[in-house]
Amino acid sequence: NFLHLSLFLYLLRPLIKPNKYSQAVLELTLAGIIWGASFTLVRWALIDFSATTLIFWRFVIAFLVGEAIHYFANRKLFKNSWSDARLALLAGVSLGLALFLQTFGLNYTTATNSGFITSLYVVLIPMIAALFFKQKIKMHHIVLSLVAFTGMGFLLDLKNFTANIGDLLTLGAAFTSAFQIIFIGKAAKHAKSAFRYNNYQTFWSCITILPFLVIEVRGKNINLWPENPQMLSIMSMVALALFVSILAFYLQVRAQQTLSTTTSSMLCLLEGPFAFIFAAYFLSESLQGAQLFGALVILLSCVLSVYMDRPKT
Repeated sequence: NFLHLSLFLYLLRPLIKPNKYSQAVLELTLAGIIWGASFTLVRWALIDFSATTLIFWRFVIAFLVGEAIHYFANRKLFKNSWSDARLALLAGVSLGLALFLQTFGLNYTTATNSGFITSLYVVLIPMIAALFFKQKIKMHHIVLSLVAFTGMGFLLDLKNFTANIGDLLTLGAAFTSAFQIIFIGKAAKHAKSAFRYNNYQTFWSCITILPFLVIEVRGKNINLWPENPQMLSIMSMVALALFVSILAFYLQVRAQQTLSTTTSSMLCLLEGPFAFIFAAYFLSESLQGAQLFGALVILLSCVLSVYMDRPKT
């Protein structure tokens, strides 16, 4: 499985030069690796946490720790970057809704269907950007998005696909994920601090899911903090807060200050292949021939997108 990671880095090597663009590519690639690991972490955390309590504690810890880190690392910038809270509002609401819809959709559909439908954002982004934000989309962006989406179809097992309410909820997650990436692309360039921007994206995400948290806690009579949780669940939740919500999304914000929205969405798709790599190692899941082919198609699409959008010298 690690052969695919090595192959991707080898293909990307000729494109990497010491400049701002290549640094952004590497940062978003690292974010994709972390997001890939998050699927395994979520499965471990859900042993004891419910969907909304997991999201709630993850966001609360990420915001408080993120703010503390920023305060002690750069107090002057901390005092001068309060405006980033407003800039992060739309992206934060979109992210909160995406995680809520995806998580609750999984109560009614399979993880396979959820992953495939959520990946629709790579196709939706060019259309949403053109229709709602009047952005010009290059033809190769559309073609490569469709190729990557086809690769995701091979990566996931679709033979038992049947539409239901869970699939509709997950389709909503695909739309909100597309808007989140677009909003970051539009606002992050104006942020005084990419790190602070991500902190407030986390804050607004937490605010967004609070009504759903209250409904679940009261409706199902569950505790906000689980009784006698396993250490594995707690550590997985903390890892989601520190490494996914703080580090990975911060890298996404930094990268999107340089990369186009479509190239960013292509690189975000890397979480799919990396999710299988981590699941194969820690959860004993395996990839079949068609899935291996799908992973390679996604990686190739990402490499071509990075190459075509590289700064011309």
